[in-house]
Amino acid sequence: MVKRTGTLFAVSSLLFVFGCGGGSDSNDPIPDPIKPPPDPVIVEPDPSVFMDAIEQQGKQYVSDAIEFITSQGIDCTDTTATHEMCDIVNVKFNDGVFDQSRTKSSQTLLVLDYGMDFHTALRYRSRVKAAFKYDPQSKTFIADNPEVNLSKLGVKLLTEVNRFTFTNEKFDSPQPAFLPAAWLSDLAIKYRAVVPADKADRVTKRNFNSHGTKVFGYLAQHNPEAEFVVIDTESFSPFIQHKNALCAQDIGEFSSYMASAASSLTADIIEANEVEFINYSGGFTLQDVYIAWEQNACAGELNSAKATEFLYALKPVYEAIFSSPKALAFHAGNTDAVTSKDDLDLMPFSNRVRVYQYSTLAKNTTIQPFGKSEWQQVYIEQPDSFVGNESIDLYINVGYDPYDSTAKNSTPKMEPDVLGMRYGVEQALYGSSWTTPVATSYAINEQVKLATETGVSTFDPQELKTRLLPDSCNDSGGYQGNETLAKFIEQGQGMCRIQDPLRHRADELNRIGYLSR
Repeated sequence: MVKRTGTLFAVSSLLFVFGCGGGSDSNDPIPDPIKPPPDPVIVEPDPSVFMDAIEQQGKQYVSDAIEFITSQGIDCTDTTATHEMCDIVNVKFNDGVFDQSRTKSSQTLLVLDYGMDFHTALRYRSRVKAAFKYDPQSKTFIADNPEVNLSKLGVKLLTEVNRFTFTNEKFDSPQPAFLPAAWLSDLAIKYRAVVPADKADRVTKRNFNSHGTKVFGYLAQHNPEAEFVVIDTESFSPFIQHKNALCAQDIGEFSSYMASAASSLTADIIEANEVEFINYSGGFTLQDVYIAWEQNACAGELNSAKATEFLYALKPVYEAIFSSPKALAFHAGNTDAVTSKDDLDLMPFSNRVRVYQYSTLAKNTTIQPFGKSEWQQVYIEQPDSFVGNESIDLYINVGYDPYDSTAKNSTPKMEPDVLGMRYGVEQALYGSSWTTPVATSYAINEQVKLATETGVSTFDPQELKTRLLPDSCNDSGGYQGNETLAKFIEQGQGMCRIQDPLRHRADELNRIGYLSR
């Protein structure tokens, strides 16, 4: 908060001048009313301006936290440890609060994933606006209250990092600030050493390192000013949950359930929370229908036509996510969609970008921003990476080899650890689930640039999509006569699909300057 002065004096002066009745000579001149000074302009603490202070105080916090652990003699490696910091604590989402001062409302991001409880309830709690789950009884999405159990020390450290503030002479109170994982590794090492059991929930034993923590963690770190709305997709297994409709092969009943779910998704989540960006590293295929049929022990057989009808019944849900008029959605791509007849991955949705990956391993590309040129050589050198491209809108270079930690280019995909306290080159096997948050982060970064360039803060998902995926890549780049390249261009209708945003450090974490210290 910027310092305010003079307001109290002005108000008391007004009371003095106008608050007195009789006793005044009617011939005395009436003084001009004393006007209070205008409210001061509130200046949001731009992290790029205060980065020196944030870094210095953040690193001091790390030193102080390590000293606290050491001086207190905290060691929870022994199951008989008696230090109070080794006690197990339960933390629920509803125990915390969303802090708007830490985020920008123009970067509201809906994440649909599973296994996100650790990040939602604790690690990034102050940046989470709302959490939802599917309720099969009402066929709507309702408020969720995820919880985790870990040591008191873990709760203390992660809460402090989540709520970190810095001080500066320009402000009369501490200001919220983001601490990137790259600055916290020493504390992570110390914490892991004294409480190794905190790698998993201490009650459920479920490992905190999950599909959802990888996705959510990447988004939270690479978009320091984003705010989140989350849906636990583990709660949404409609083919299994609505067993009676599936086993009776009652498409009408099942379709009505999905229409209700879609309506709730739109009204209760996307519109109510004014979502601009959506990240969905999941989806439904025909295989999911058959698996549910078997798991529900349905009698008889389900033919392919009927299975396809059930899959199609999810179209309203997909439309809610991918055709929302005020949001741009990024979806983990499925390159087998054509052969496996997964039509939901092939249908055109106006505001969906389907994402997949390729890797040049240790080699840097020369691909220009937005993939407008120099992409053809990448295609020629590794055409197998682009098989199944009919269902992919954007390919992103991850720049590493999952089987060889030494094989990486100069800008590989980086990721935080599950704590959000260490930062390194990704080594996971390739998967569009992991690449999709790179694309989402790229989009948020470009929207910030677009708003700065135009001076227009209103979000237009189609304008941003056109910026991200220009249709100017009809040139074979000197490889005339290459039929597969020509086919790739034709299938993409000249859209610039092969890109390398990591080469251009196109995310907010880099733009703001956290990694250039």
